[in-house]
Order: sequence, then C-alpha cells, then structure tokens
Amino acid sequence: MSFLISVFVNEGIVLASDRRITYTDTQIINGNLVKRIGIHNNNSTDKTFICPNGAGISVCGNATLLNKPITGFILDMIRTKISETCEIEDIPQIIINYFNALEEIPDTDFIVAGYDIKYKKRQLIYKLNVQTKKVENIDTTLQGATWQGETSTFTRLIKNVALKIEDGTYEDLPVENILFEFFTLQDAVDFARYAVETTIQTMRFKNVVETVGGDVDILVITPNETKWLQKKNLF
Repeated sequence: MSFLISVFVNEGIVLASDRRITYTDTQIINGNLVKRIGIHNNNSTDKTFICPNGAGISVCGNATLLNKPITGFILDMIRTKISETCEIEDIPQIIINYFNALEEIPDTDFIVAGYDIKYKKRQLIYKLNVQTKKVENIDTTLQGATWQGETSTFTRLIKNVALKIEDGTYEDLPVENILFEFFTLQDAVDFARYAVETTIQTMRFKNVVETVGGDVDILVITPNETKWLQKKNLF
C-alpha cells in the first residue's frame, strides 16, 4: 500500500506520495495456508508521474503486474496514450482502458490532477480504480485536499474525534478544522509533505506493517507549468 495526497488551492495543485512497496508472501506449507504479511519492502518505487500535457498521476494499490513492477506499465501508457493535447478529463478512461486490456487487471487506485488544456484555468482532479472502473470527480470549487491508499493513520490525526466516557457515551473534543480556505500554494506544499511524512513516522511507532515509507516525492501543477519540487532521482 502507499499514501497519496492531492492538495488543491487557487494557485495550483500539489501531488505527493511516498516510495515504499511492501510484499506479502502466501504459501501452502504442510497443507496449511501461510500468509506472511510485509516480509519485504523497498523504497525505490515511483508513484507520481508527469504527463506530456502537464497532468500529474499518482498510483497506489497492487504494485506488480504480470510479474513485473507496475511502474513500467504506467510509463508505457503515458508514452503511448497521453499526448500533449490530451484533455485531462479523458485520462481516467485512458487508464481504465489500458489496464483492462491486459491479461491481468490490477486492483490499483489512481489520482489524476491537472488543468484543462483549452483554457488552462479549470482544475480537474479525479480518483479511480482500474478494476472496478469507478471514477470520482473531486469538487475543486473550494480549496481542500483528498488522499488515497493507507489513509487511516492520517485521517485519525486530522478528523474530528470523540472520547468514550465511563457510561459508554461519547464526548466530542473541540473542533479544530484545517483552514484550507486560507492556504497559499506554499501552504499546500507544506501540508502535502506533512501528510506523507507524518503517516510514515506515525506508522513507524505503531503496531502495524509499515506500508508507507521512504522519500517523499512532491509535484506542483500550475496553469503555467508542472514541475518537481522534491523528487528522488537515480544515481
């Protein structure tokens, strides 16, 4: 699993993701099904990508396909199916068609973000799953954020919560909303970085499989350009 986040403000869109891939081994030993969860991981997997039309794509879920890393398939799809003039709103269906045409269909989720090609003003963000073919159009009328993947850790930190008291009832803690309406683009970058890094550090100390980890990649998309703000490169 992974953690992806898209933060959208008036100035632009930020996509951020971790780089960890975790493997689970399932075998039949002496007639018994043995599942070893999270027995191996690596921190070198790209999960966020730039398209020729300035869109950004982030991915989480099944990380292997046909006994190969899914990264190569994503790069092939971008290279062969998404041109400089491709509309952002067409990309979700392109992703679904590409992966459903393969011998194996992965249970993989995507976030697609960018600006419409014609006017370069309208922010478009989509969340989709290639196996279910379900596409969700994120409302960007107001500033905000959406995240995908290993979301429970981060959601617990920022959502309103209540404490269970002795008589079994619940008492709400004071509401402390995230002030997305005041975010600048720099705030969006800081929040995206905070979300991924906090998820990594929180999972590190909890009794869970550390499915989020490694470096944090951050992509910034504005009407004028799409650029890496933070990216782990080959060396």
